[in-house]
Amino acid sequence: MRRFIVTRLTETIATLLLGSLLCFALIRLLPGDPAVAMYGEQFLRLSEADQQRITENLGLHEPFPLQYAKWLGNTVQGDLGHSYSNGEPVKVIIGRAAGPTILLMLSATGMIVVISLVLGIITGLRRHSAIDHAVTIGSFFLMSIPTFWLALMLILVCSVYLGILPSSGIGHDGLLDGLKHLLMPSLVLALSHIGYYIRILRNHLALTVNKDFIWAMKVRGLPPKTIVFRHLLPNVSVPFVSYVGMSFTLTLGGSVVIESIFSWPGLGRLVLDSAIGHDYPVIMATILLTMSTVVIGSFLIDLVCAWMDPRIRRSIFTNEVIAK
Repeated sequence: MRRFIVTRLTETIATLLLGSLLCFALIRLLPGDPAVAMYGEQFLRLSEADQQRITENLGLHEPFPLQYAKWLGNTVQGDLGHSYSNGEPVKVIIGRAAGPTILLMLSATGMIVVISLVLGIITGLRRHSAIDHAVTIGSFFLMSIPTFWLALMLILVCSVYLGILPSSGIGHDGLLDGLKHLLMPSLVLALSHIGYYIRILRNHLALTVNKDFIWAMKVRGLPPKTIVFRHLLPNVSVPFVSYVGMSFTLTLGGSVVIESIFSWPGLGRLVLDSAIGHDYPVIMATILLTMSTVVIGSFLIDLVCAWMDPRIRRSIFTNEVIAK
């Protein structure tokens, strides 16, 4: 297990470094000038010396490798810089926006786990039944429709026509008001991913239920509940845990659209506003946080799966093919 952890940890650090370098380079290629975005047309009326002084204060006059080296060194020390827009520390801005996004991700992931477990188990054990066909059609429908379209349809039905849920904001009038504001955006995020997890669990159950060891238990007369919950589900838990664990990080990447549509004050909306204003420090810090969450989340999921199934640890160092 130690060799597995060291190997995956090395890959994680290398991925973070390479990803940060790539993101830093791509952000610098964005069209427009941060100074112009900050000062508007007034910047163009300044003298060349004043324009150069502002550019130097922003650190944009230095060569790209030096800019990246300074940014990386400051980031490792916990200094994410200050916003170009208002001079506020980036850590404060990120901390203010991270809470609503984490709340949204946790609620969406919880919905994914509960609904996919219930429907995946039912359809996996009742293949080719009416409910299996209905859930399959619904899953493919949810997998095929755009997230923004689903969000707009929910707003149209629940907010415009029925008037039962607010269409934007986070809510500040108590727990019930907060839950009302949270329900639609988290539901959209959950529904946009849930079809995949229902199909994954259903297909793995359908394959495992015909294994020889399951038939042996049936012949021995074990109760169906014991077979399902003590033997069948543990055998399909590794791929399901892997995919559901990644759902948290995947929904984080998809939160930009959702937070923009529902005016949710999280990281997704923050990175969009910062990109429009060419606020490089905020953009880079937000992307770094998102990338770190995805990479570190994948690392932790691999550790959990390796702990659950020793064959995964062995497969890192051998050519052993893991039986499905």
